[in-house]
Amino acid sequence: MEKKKQKNRWLVLLCICCNTFCFGGVYAWSAFSGELASYMGWDYSKVTLAYSLMLMTIAAMGLVGGVLLQRFGARRLMIVAGIMWGLGWFCTGFAKNLMMLYVSLGILAGCASGFGYNPGVVTAVSWFPDKKGFASGMAVGVCGMSSLIVAPLANFLLTKFNVMTAFQMVGGFFLLISVATSWYIDGPEPGWKPEGYIAPEQTAASSGKTWREMLKDPRAYLLWATLLCASVAGLMLIGHASKIGQETAGITAAQAALLVGIMAVANFGGRLALGSLSDVFGRHQIVIGVMLLSALDMVFLSRVSSFPAFVVAIVITGVCFGGTLATFSALSSDTFGPKYNGINYSIIFTGYGIASIVGPNVATAIKTSSGSYSGAFIFAAVCSILAAGLCLAAAGLNRKMN
Repeated sequence: MEKKKQKNRWLVLLCICCNTFCFGGVYAWSAFSGELASYMGWDYSKVTLAYSLMLMTIAAMGLVGGVLLQRFGARRLMIVAGIMWGLGWFCTGFAKNLMMLYVSLGILAGCASGFGYNPGVVTAVSWFPDKKGFASGMAVGVCGMSSLIVAPLANFLLTKFNVMTAFQMVGGFFLLISVATSWYIDGPEPGWKPEGYIAPEQTAASSGKTWREMLKDPRAYLLWATLLCASVAGLMLIGHASKIGQETAGITAAQAALLVGIMAVANFGGRLALGSLSDVFGRHQIVIGVMLLSALDMVFLSRVSSFPAFVVAIVITGVCFGGTLATFSALSSDTFGPKYNGINYSIIFTGYGIASIVGPNVATAIKTSSGSYSGAFIFAAVCSILAAGLCLAAAGLNRKMN
């Protein structure tokens, strides 16, 4: 117990960021998928099913990760999750058939991210009660930036080696980072607080609500619905940015590739900046403001016809999407207390998992039926306005209950 008190919280945050960076490698999947299908002679749609399976597994195992965090602590959970993540990618390099691909990448790596991502963010927040938004923004921000490094690394490896060797090397890279950093990660001593920090009066007397108590609180459902609606626009753009840009702004393949980097930087900037600003102006206020901006951006996006205008719209989307994600773990901790935030936030985060299905698929359906993405942008704008309204209701209820 004494060792926990002696840990440097900034070093803990750095180690958590190293691990969430690895989990962000999922965003570089597109660099591998086409080469994998071609090299193994597999149908591309069946190869991409591994990615969908991973996302579903991450969403489902996020709840399990919250439970395991409460039972076993951050250190053991992050060590296991990091090793599983590296092994999942490494073993994919030995897949001889589609079933092996689904098990190694879809299930093993998916479980690893579910076990490690949310618990890592929650642990970061627990070390920074005075800077919750900043800590959350850093932990989720480097995850979003991961594709800027992992995708070029993958492309370089694919020019030198076959795709299976590339998977093995990237898996080894993830495994090395995890083993080097996860051993230092742990949660703070119960009741610990930074020197000079005074907890707000409304939370100082309470250690927090259990998940059962949280589910009896109407604020939980308001925040869950807020996160679901708030994530639709960002996930829609992440899933279709290249195709949308080619249709609405006539961008080239090279410009489409550039968008990946632009969105990653905007996403990181939004996560860090808005997460930090939420420490100053309040979580609810940031989410409400960001969602209103997102709604305007979606309406604007439905009318753009040039590459510069499309880039502006994409940057705003990335900032809004990243900022919302950076704020929510801290918002959950503020609302229901820090002690059980591991599982509480994991439950609320299932709203994001549903949005990851709703956003891209609604965009595809509207494009197929109407021949244009314009209707999808209006749908996303409505979702963003709804998110702002739900968050406003949560803020009002929060004031009454406190």
